[in-house]
Amino acid sequence: MNSFYKLKTVKVQKDTSEAVSVAVEIPEELKDKFRFKQGQYLNFRMMINGNEERRSYSICNAPSEKSNTLEVLVKLLEGGKVSGYFNEHLHMDEILEVMPPMGGFNTSYHPTNVKTYVGLAAGSGITPVLSNIKESLYQEPNSNAYLFYSNRSMNHILRKAEIDKLVEHFNGRLKVVYLVSREKHEDPVFEGRISPEKLDQLFERYTDIDVKEATYFICGPSEMIKGIADYLKKDKKVPAIQVLFEYFTAPDEENTEEMSDEFKAIANIESMVTVIIDDDEYSFHLNSKKESILDKALKDNLPVPFACKGGVCCTCKAEVLEGEVFMEKNYALTEDEVARGFVLTCQCHPTTNVVMLNYDV
Repeated sequence: MNSFYKLKTVKVQKDTSEAVSVAVEIPEELKDKFRFKQGQYLNFRMMINGNEERRSYSICNAPSEKSNTLEVLVKLLEGGKVSGYFNEHLHMDEILEVMPPMGGFNTSYHPTNVKTYVGLAAGSGITPVLSNIKESLYQEPNSNAYLFYSNRSMNHILRKAEIDKLVEHFNGRLKVVYLVSREKHEDPVFEGRISPEKLDQLFERYTDIDVKEATYFICGPSEMIKGIADYLKKDKKVPAIQVLFEYFTAPDEENTEEMSDEFKAIANIESMVTVIIDDDEYSFHLNSKKESILDKALKDNLPVPFACKGGVCCTCKAEVLEGEVFMEKNYALTEDEVARGFVLTCQCHPTTNVVMLNYDV
């Protein structure tokens, strides 16, 4: 599960002037390994200027579309090594190293459900949100969905052609509202970024949304995610299980000092750490005050899975089988996963003399 596979690009197409859609073909013998859920992502590994680079990009597809390709959208970032390569140099029939789908930004569906799903997206955050919205409508013929999607201008709307086709395809079950932050709109309600204040205006306009009963998919800038998720759960009393979100980058920490104090408070011990990777066991000594478990494993050249190393992508997820660890940050695991003993090893330090972790989960 933690291996990279060589897949061929079968689509490299500009979506806007600053984003490209890239699809890789999944051969028949890898169909099972690359089976995915809506809202998941792919990890890519590339060599650029002699350095290994890894990046995660959300899958645009929905499982019910039953495509033999997996497609991602890569927005060009200023100074971005991998996004720059994808947007400016990638070509058709190129071989890319790709890890099977990962991630838990999704919920379960049932064909008898009668629900409302609300997508709240900004910029490239559209990809996992759209995947979830599509699957909800395919799986639940009696459910409806709204998509509130914010961009700088109408010319910067990613996946717009696809979104407009989906509106037509689902024949009234999908309503899409485009918001613009850097140009005027004839209706001021549709100007500005998605925020708690903006959502108040939108909920007043679209009164058929039962705010407390709806399920929400949120992705965009970290401050947007945090603000909206808190607003829905605290102000609107939406149950937390109905507020799903995906961070692309770690949010700015308001309690950096508090987190630092927590780390300083753990005991200074020497630990024997054992990790299980693809059924093989590897052991190393690690001081609890030194680098993270993932960083030490990488220093020892162990084949551990990783991507962002910031507690966001969930690629380095492992289960604690023995001992205890301290996890500094977590923007990817659910409360239930943490309760069941899962951790992000890029954020973990041993707090007992013996620790065993299983990456084969």
